Amino acid sequence: MWFAYREARVRGCPLLAVHTWSRRPGPLSVAPPRNWYAPQATWRSPAAVLDDALGEAAGPSGEVVVARQMIEGPARRALLDAAAEADLLVVGARRRQGHTGLQLGLVDHALLHHAPCPVAVVPQI
Repeated sequence: MWFAYREARVRGCPLLAVHTWSRRPGPLSVAPPRNWYAPQATWRSPAAVLDDALGEAAGPSGEVVVARQMIEGPARRALLDAAAEADLLVVGARRRQGHTGLQLGLVDHALLHHAPCPVAVVPQI
């Protein structure tokens, strides 16, 4: 998120942070496996997950206006819709254990090919 904050500050524009999720079938009381993608989304509200992600990289208070958007559904569609009115789309990419370099996921790959604006893929540390 630090990259997105910095770009918004330099460009003098607001930042739209989008968080998507899909409900998993089954009871929520069962803890997911440790290696499951984004396990906190199972037992925490989408707003809490997004607030934590934004809070880790936030600059000084009021430096960048941040709008939050939470969407239940496919990340690809939500991000392409958001990109329709964006100057820059910033997405993360995870480093996968056992692989060298950056491995793009399906969503990142689709955004690079179909987004109507420039896309910055920032590796997560």
